[in-house]
Amino acid sequence: MKYLLFIWLMLSALRGFAQEAVSAAESQKMIEQVCVAAGKLSSLQCDFRQTKQLSLLKTALKSEGKMYYKGGKQLHWEYTSPYTYTFVLSGDKVMLKSAKNTDVIDVRSSKMFQQIARIMMNSVTGRCLTDEKDFKVTMFASGKEWIARLIPCQKELAQMFQEIRLHIDPEQQMVTTVELQEKSGDTTLIEMKNIQKNVTIDDEVFDIK
Repeated sequence: MKYLLFIWLMLSALRGFAQEAVSAAESQKMIEQVCVAAGKLSSLQCDFRQTKQLSLLKTALKSEGKMYYKGGKQLHWEYTSPYTYTFVLSGDKVMLKSAKNTDVIDVRSSKMFQQIARIMMNSVTGRCLTDEKDFKVTMFASGKEWIARLIPCQKELAQMFQEIRLHIDPEQQMVTTVELQEKSGDTTLIEMKNIQKNVTIDDEVFDIK
């Protein structure tokens, strides 16, 4: 369970914003555009900034790092400040590496872990917008961005998380910010910066040892 919670800390939060729900036809058009763009995405790398707000603390916890994505089956998420921690998803294997320990997990050993690994990967690209079994999706327009509000449908996820929000850049047609509100009241915001699409990424970045 601690591994599942760690993974979701990387894809979480909720913040206030002005928004207007769009029509069903416009919503479908938005989703189709994001999914078409996701289908053309072979790789992605970026920097990210994470802000974690615990319900019991007044001060937000901030961290930074780098993310690499490749081929729909590989994801490397690395915290570089103020601590170091690396998460690598490659095929059916997950590696969690800290300064002191390295753990390798077979995602096939847990149905829940399979779901989270798949949703995590699909959230990076926006493919989760079509996962009707996993989420009820409502699209909004807010200023110069689109926002997808995802309500978990799966019982296990719904017990842990209230909702996920994906902020999408209409010009790039991809997710630039991921938010989630946990049932506990804790929130996390992850903002992606310096995004580079379809660039060459060395396979060694996704090695699991």
